[in-house]
Amino acid sequence: MTDSATIRFILDGKVVEVTDIDPTRTVLQFLREDLRRKGTKEGCAEGDCGACTVVVAELHRDGEHVSLKALNSCIQFLPTLDGKELITVESLADGDNLHPVQEAMVNSHASQCGFCTPGFVMSLYALYETNKSPGRQDIDDALAGNLCRCTGYRPIIAAAQAMVLTNTQPNPERLAALQQLQRTSSLRIEHRGRTFFAPSSLDELASIYKENPEATILAGGTDIGLWVTKQHRELETVIYLGRIAELSDIRVHDTYIDIGGAATFTDVVPAIVEHYPGLDEMFRRFASPPIRNAGT
Repeated sequence: MTDSATIRFILDGKVVEVTDIDPTRTVLQFLREDLRRKGTKEGCAEGDCGACTVVVAELHRDGEHVSLKALNSCIQFLPTLDGKELITVESLADGDNLHPVQEAMVNSHASQCGFCTPGFVMSLYALYETNKSPGRQDIDDALAGNLCRCTGYRPIIAAAQAMVLTNTQPNPERLAALQQLQRTSSLRIEHRGRTFFAPSSLDELASIYKENPEATILAGGTDIGLWVTKQHRELETVIYLGRIAELSDIRVHDTYIDIGGAATFTDVVPAIVEHYPGLDEMFRRFASPPIRNAGT
């Protein structure tokens, strides 16, 4: 096993390399305080309001497809971005040319005080990239994790309905860049006596956990993120499960569904609803898309 102490991810088409970083520094803190990208807002710091929403692109396990998901950057730890692409509200416009999502927001007068607007834009961007013809239910579901303090939801929904007219095609450059970025080794970050491990196999996980039985096991961060942002805990050792393919498996058997410990709610729900369709309505009300995209 070869460890690397450098976090590598894509931002605005370029590979960002980060070393000597607090293992529990959030993506939001990194964006606002280190990169001075102020478009992503801090509202609640607990994944409830959506003002901090970003989109993360990740290579699928088959190595040939990319998934884009909206996430709450306020409770995501920066090392979990390793091998992925981070897309923020500043990433969307092409010079003076607004992205179709932004243009639809402007044309629909969908911003009032503006504080929540970047988060809404990013949730709509995720919808724009993943659903070619969203209906009203799809739009409502996609925006369920974003709160508007001015209650200006009607024009935001109008913007969502307008943006689909210019939807895009798959991005081969994104796929190629993510393929090139993948590491074959595990990730180990050390900073001031605190350590972040990201093993890539169950055997590595077992070995690391045997040596660090006191470690905090991190999957989606929707609970542990709040330990840091709200309870101000300092986690000495963190073991991240997100790179272990077997733990994201969902296997349907004759009498039961076998769900891996790192499988997200977003991936799990369709398998459950297929067999128990009556749960569909309940799952749409469970948490929000950014939380379901991370939570396990």
